[in-house]
Amino acid sequence: MTHPGRRPDLEWLKALAALEVVVCHSDLAVKHFSGALLSRSWYLPVSGIGVEVFFVVSGYLICLRASAYPSALAFMRARFLRLLPLYALFTGLAVAARLANPAWAWNAWDVSARTIVSSFLMLPQSRYPIVGVGWSLEHEVIFYALVALLILATRLAGSAPMRFGVALFGLGWCGAVLGIAPSDPAWYLHPFSVLMTGFAAGWLYRCHEAAGRRGVPWLLVGCLAVTAALSLVADAANAERILRLTGASGLVVLVIAFRETILRLPLADRVLFPMGLATYSIYLSHWFTLSALGKVAGRLGLPPSAQWPVRLVAIALGVAVGMAVYRLLECPLDRWLRAGVPVQEAFRLPFRRRPARSPETGIAHPIGVLK
Repeated sequence: MTHPGRRPDLEWLKALAALEVVVCHSDLAVKHFSGALLSRSWYLPVSGIGVEVFFVVSGYLICLRASAYPSALAFMRARFLRLLPLYALFTGLAVAARLANPAWAWNAWDVSARTIVSSFLMLPQSRYPIVGVGWSLEHEVIFYALVALLILATRLAGSAPMRFGVALFGLGWCGAVLGIAPSDPAWYLHPFSVLMTGFAAGWLYRCHEAAGRRGVPWLLVGCLAVTAALSLVADAANAERILRLTGASGLVVLVIAFRETILRLPLADRVLFPMGLATYSIYLSHWFTLSALGKVAGRLGLPPSAQWPVRLVAIALGVAVGMAVYRLLECPLDRWLRAGVPVQEAFRLPFRRRPARSPETGIAHPIGVLK
């Protein structure tokens, strides 16, 4: 591959997950002139499964690389330094949009110091953050905090990682039984969300690989079986999410397990691999792109029959803008903040030049690239 140290199988998973999220939100581009929305169709039960795939991939990747960090503080610093700058930029853009037009408020976020500070710092909160898709990153932050505590307490020695994976499943099971939703009014209940089972599945599968494929796979299968069974007693919203998480876990495990076969498909790799690298930028920017296009389409007086052409154009544009953001903003920010390149040089490097990576680079984040 042209990117040493990259995992094409994981980049493909991220690309497909990001594409599904854009498709899921493509209603934004057509809702002003058409009532044929995916949110009201057969697609609803699987809509957003891309986010579940992201969580499973995240669990796998963090388990894969956690031992590379010398301390819990170094781990958390790397995560925030990688994710926070671009997220803060888009949060600032959303705030500016609301100042320009109060109607342009994502999920009608309340103008309060608490909301603004929590949103800029990616801290868990009881409502959606200013950049709505950031709700999933809040759960990522909780997962990172738990991993940091594991590093601090055990140095990842012995069977601690495997026990940690089971404990993550336990947190998700508690959420399923208690009916705790990802957007529960009390932010401190976030760790008990069923979403934790996604991180747990990816984490335990990596433990299985690290153990030489002995014992752990059956543990993972058992934990996923319990998770699926809890859909029978969970409330409707959590039951749907549990089934999506179980399906996403199976997909991720299969792709990783058979990655050698997948690598024999170079044509798809040329499309999916670059998209996989840009998923964080796609994830943060696509809502802005789709919403803006939808407002323009609504003013043109298009007939309802135009919803599919507009939707397809919007999806393609959402991906294209995200990939441009990756090249023009995400990569330069990473060169500056992570690789130590002076800011002027970081943003002046030739567009096609591949900068040298720091030792921590090459870790694909479920919603971007953890470097």
